Amino acid sequence: MEKILKRPEVIFIIIALFFGTLFSVLTPPTKVADEPAHLLRSCEVADGIFYNKTPAQNVKSDKYFLTVFSRDNYIGQHQATGYSPVLYTIPAAAIKIGSLFTGNGLLLFYFARFLNMLFWISVTALAIRITPVFKWLFLFAALLPMTVFEGMSLAADSFNTAFAFLFFAYIFKLIYDSQELKKSDYVKLSLMSILSAFTKGTIYPIFLFIFLPIKKHKYLFAFSCFAVAFALMTWWKSINMTYIFPESNPELHRHLLVSAPLEFVKISARTIIDYSDFYLNNLIGILGWLDIRFKDIVYVLTTIVFALCCLILPEPKIRKSQRILAAAAWIIFTVLLLIMYYIIWTVPGDTHIQGIQGRYYTPMLPFLFILFTINKPLFNTKIQNYFKIFTVTFLIAVLIYASIQIYNHYHFLFTTLL
Repeated sequence: MEKILKRPEVIFIIIALFFGTLFSVLTPPTKVADEPAHLLRSCEVADGIFYNKTPAQNVKSDKYFLTVFSRDNYIGQHQATGYSPVLYTIPAAAIKIGSLFTGNGLLLFYFARFLNMLFWISVTALAIRITPVFKWLFLFAALLPMTVFEGMSLAADSFNTAFAFLFFAYIFKLIYDSQELKKSDYVKLSLMSILSAFTKGTIYPIFLFIFLPIKKHKYLFAFSCFAVAFALMTWWKSINMTYIFPESNPELHRHLLVSAPLEFVKISARTIIDYSDFYLNNLIGILGWLDIRFKDIVYVLTTIVFALCCLILPEPKIRKSQRILAAAAWIIFTVLLLIMYYIIWTVPGDTHIQGIQGRYYTPMLPFLFILFTINKPLFNTKIQNYFKIFTVTFLIAVLIYASIQIYNHYHFLFTTLL
């Protein structure tokens, strides 16, 4: 048992593969939140449409799926219009290659889901393997029901979370295990920084570059990587159409941000206070189209176990300056998220900022690892190993519970099919 506990990436692969497959089978097509839009974007990328100035530009995705799904089921509000094709590399390839062998849209859909899940599992397992710190917290975050649910789907979050975890893990490896960066490390960090510009906001790990073991021009390298990534991200958004909620008024809210910033501060504070429970619960697991909720006790216990991971599994290498930066990164991410959704999603006159979901924070969780994990051990290795066994058992129990909830929610569909 002690030997397997030293390989959390293996534990992750086994659990994620089983429950990811189970979630995929139990969840009917397009029943993951926004999956119709992600399906459409995958079809666009499969057809070589890498950017859009208008929604669904030149799309002929019905040639893949119209025989199985009603067109209205997957073409509506195309919320993934402006997303980078990088996020859809795997499902787009699966759709394109799979269509050469079958005309069955249902088989094609599940083939794309399965390959996307395998990519998510592989990259996340690699992250857990290479990081010298927070291995069990990475495992915990990767096996939350929400993470597994998104990971097995066609959603962009599958790629996004896997990449973010790998980016963090590689930076941690260099910070805590390296004496000096090699040329190959500079190349990999530069490429990952560029790639982060074409994801859903995963440029924030670049903040940690200031802690890399670089003797000369460390801050110049960190600033250059962030500047290039930010410039590329801005450029990409400028050539693509960003989805805007039809009833919002971006021009008005941009004006109010400048002319009445205090009002934005008030609505932001009200949103965080009133919606904090929803954000936390969604981060843990509100599945389907936000219509599969767990009992409150599941959310409470999951939060407690996460806190216990930070207390019982210490990381002595974490410095105070790193905690301060992690807190700053979390705050900056939150503020920018609030500003963006205030502009593109919130209806004028609304008392809260709408559209934000807790799962958007999943790629940012490693900053919480830094912020809350203690330095000094409170318990010996034997107790820590018992706790690791408990953590795995708890996660399996929660995933079993989530599977039952998914089945109960969609059982009428399976009954109809049978």
